Amino acid sequence: MVAKAKKLHGSKSARTKSDKRYSKANYEFDVYDDLWQLDANKSLNFDLLAPLNLDPKFEINFKLALADYASEFSSSYALNIFMFSRLLFAIGVSDAVREQHIVNFKATLTKSTEYKLGYIRAFLLDWHDKEIKGVDKKAVELLNSLKLSGNEKGKAVALGCPFSGAYSFEEQTAFINWYVDAFTEKLISLTDYAFIMALQQTGARPVQLTYLYYGDLITRIEEGVEHFDLQLPNAKKRDEHFRGSFQLKKDTGEDLMLVLTTQANQSIKAVETQFDIKLKSSQKNQIPIFLNTREMSKLASFDEFEQLQQKTPDLLCIRMKGANPSIGEMIRRLSRLCPLKTTRIKLDDGFGDLHINPRRFRYTHATNMAMLGASDYAIAEELGQSDTQQVKVYTEFNEEMADRIDEALASDLTPLAQAFSGTLIDSEKDAIRANDPRSRINNNDGNPVGNCGKFGFCANGTIHCYTCNKFQPWLNAPHAEVLKSVISERDRKRKMGASEFVLQGHNRSINAIKVVIQKCHVRRQELEKEGALNV
Repeated sequence: MVAKAKKLHGSKSARTKSDKRYSKANYEFDVYDDLWQLDANKSLNFDLLAPLNLDPKFEINFKLALADYASEFSSSYALNIFMFSRLLFAIGVSDAVREQHIVNFKATLTKSTEYKLGYIRAFLLDWHDKEIKGVDKKAVELLNSLKLSGNEKGKAVALGCPFSGAYSFEEQTAFINWYVDAFTEKLISLTDYAFIMALQQTGARPVQLTYLYYGDLITRIEEGVEHFDLQLPNAKKRDEHFRGSFQLKKDTGEDLMLVLTTQANQSIKAVETQFDIKLKSSQKNQIPIFLNTREMSKLASFDEFEQLQQKTPDLLCIRMKGANPSIGEMIRRLSRLCPLKTTRIKLDDGFGDLHINPRRFRYTHATNMAMLGASDYAIAEELGQSDTQQVKVYTEFNEEMADRIDEALASDLTPLAQAFSGTLIDSEKDAIRANDPRSRINNNDGNPVGNCGKFGFCANGTIHCYTCNKFQPWLNAPHAEVLKSVISERDRKRKMGASEFVLQGHNRSINAIKVVIQKCHVRRQELEKEGALNV
């Protein structure tokens, strides 16, 4: 009987769907296959589930939920998720993981083996959070409340979970450093860079960002000062059509607006090139910032583009799921490229991979606001929620976590040594592009502070040069004036109500400038000893 079930289970004749993915080790696998080769030594064999007689739809949903983990985490971690999930399913799971299955599975574990449930708890919560059928709501509530060995009650999702909850400040800083450098080194595209920065700085739902048009980037002047606002389309509003209402995020960071504008101009150029036209200003305002270039390539004229936009406007926006281009594919690609580990996930052979998940940026944005004293109403408004019910998960943190945040925010404990990765030079004659006047970087007063060693386009603002590994600051440049200017701008935005999360771009630049100033001091001492202080 088992042999027959296994034979039917492994049959490919009835399978018509295909969903190709890549593992963290860059091995291709198809979600709908029964064997996923994740690296040279490890694979997932779904034929092992055949004796459990799982409902076929449930098994497919399990594969869909597990596929992201196979793409984003190490092969060992994905294999453990598979093995421990199989143990849970053997308790009597058929078409869904229910509350009684969690209870019965926990009963089979001892204090020394409770880690097996802890290992898959985040996976099950993430499975449910992705709205893939297979995990009952009551099972989720139980998983959130369980106290397991090595885990504290009440921290599972939004605050304490290192897989699907909010990022720690250390993780946020490390990830920001990584994706900025990855863009500089051309490991990731401008689209990747713009989308991940927007997720990080706005706390928006990914689908809201896909709906953005160029016209949603707003610049206004108040008392001679330039302000930037982001008109964010609402999503998940009942009975509301595409871009039916908006949430205005006032005083959005200049760095984010610069990057989004650059991305929008790239989309506009793609449209103009595709149809060999020059768009009017009013037409440019209607171009999606994150354009579905594959769908556009099927059109013969801009008239067809406008007709399609009238009929099914979301079709020309980058999709959430599916093949490239899609947000799902983007996140999987970033996860494969990101080498970061987190000390919050301890494995036998070291630390676990940092899990990149769009919802985690939303959790993090709200959690940062809560820890800095924002009201439930302010957080709900920032997240574009109609009430404060869902905000509670972000605001219920304990004194221990508050102490950790206070410690993380202390300037004297900031890991300054990791903020600046460029190269200090004595003067412009030592620069990589010494003979190229376009390489010179000026401060707001027009005074030069260094050179750029990058040959090509850069979407970052001047203050972010200090965090770029291609920047070559001059020894005797007015770096202290730049530091004063950046601190002043950060404090101005803080007074206007910006959350610490939004201000982190400034904080990172501030730390990097401090490092440059310190390096200048050390270098001057060296030159003084050598008797060459005026070099």
